[in-house]
Amino acid sequence: MAAGLHPATFLDALHSKSVLSCLDAWRTAFNCSIVQGRHFLTLRGKNCKPLQPSYSKDGSWLPHFSQLVTLCARATRAILNYAPIGEYRQHFFLAECTQCPCGHCQVETHQHIFANCSMFAHSPLIDLSLSIEDFVDFLKEHSSAFAFSSQEQPPTPLEPP
Repeated sequence: MAAGLHPATFLDALHSKSVLSCLDAWRTAFNCSIVQGRHFLTLRGKNCKPLQPSYSKDGSWLPHFSQLVTLCARATRAILNYAPIGEYRQHFFLAECTQCPCGHCQVETHQHIFANCSMFAHSPLIDLSLSIEDFVDFLKEHSSAFAFSSQEQPPTPLEPP
């Protein structure tokens, strides 16, 4: 069976169509709040539109954090809301304190940290749909934001049997 005059071109076209189809499905699922999660931190790109997942050029978020491992870790924790803050503890560590260390908020949340936490002297970022640049600047300026304290360590994974 002949593959045609230009089999490589045909295969490239099939590959491109497959990649676009996968990306479309990925982005559609990502925009569904059930898949994304209701605490996912939405960040805006240069066009003021929410960043969408991508695999090209290290994705949409990673290039902004790749300079420092600690910055990348804190950004990931903040974006996914798996950070050592009250909002996370409220869901996973019920016996632990959820109050913000500043003393002005019963449950320490993203919104509180960005908008009015006295521990972080900054202009309030009322809109939680931050630009990626504002978010990176905030994390660089406040190295303790979304970081484990020196006494608190990330949970240790269970050892395999």
